[in-house]
Amino acid sequence: MTTGNPNLKAPETEYEQFVYSVSHDLQEPLRMICSFLKLLETKSEDCLCEDSKKYLQLGIQNADRMKGMIRALVDVSRVNRDNSVEVSVNINDVLKNMRQMYGSEFERNSASLKLSTLPPVKMIPKQLVHLFQILLENAFENVSGRPLIIEIGGFVTAGRLHLQVTDNGRGIKQVYLDKVFDVFKQTDQPSDRIGAGLAIAKEIVRKYGGEITA
Repeated sequence: MTTGNPNLKAPETEYEQFVYSVSHDLQEPLRMICSFLKLLETKSEDCLCEDSKKYLQLGIQNADRMKGMIRALVDVSRVNRDNSVEVSVNINDVLKNMRQMYGSEFERNSASLKLSTLPPVKMIPKQLVHLFQILLENAFENVSGRPLIIEIGGFVTAGRLHLQVTDNGRGIKQVYLDKVFDVFKQTDQPSDRIGAGLAIAKEIVRKYGGEITA
């Protein structure tokens, strides 16, 4: 991924405002649908045939999934709406703290984190943390059965910081490389995730005038 002028902001478009407003407004009626479906399941458990119970359960599962998708849309649209103060952040310090925060995941996957010395960046600190949370969790989800090795390095050229995040997980098929950063797009690997993490990562990088690729 590359980051440009940290003072360069992607403008909040009318589309982003629309997505935020609509997705936010949809949460309450969908919450009511989920609640009534679950209430119906509880109240009618002894009155329904097995097929009806199955259909009701599928309805609950899909309503819950839709709730997750709407929350994801809100999270994506919030990236550019966050006007918190930008400060100079030491990337290496952030990553060392995150190594401790994800200690149990590193231990469970026999994982190691290899860091190069990286320059500071001017960002909203919590957005930098969120970016690396997404990338680390993506690596943990896609382990390949061997000890996981995550390497994070980078270099500066023409005033731009190029960050490189690599791991020895199962990788991504070529056909998905241009799609994984789009919201709700997933690979053919089984996952319980909604498919918004990398879309949020893309928005964070774009906010600071950069781009992210696989």
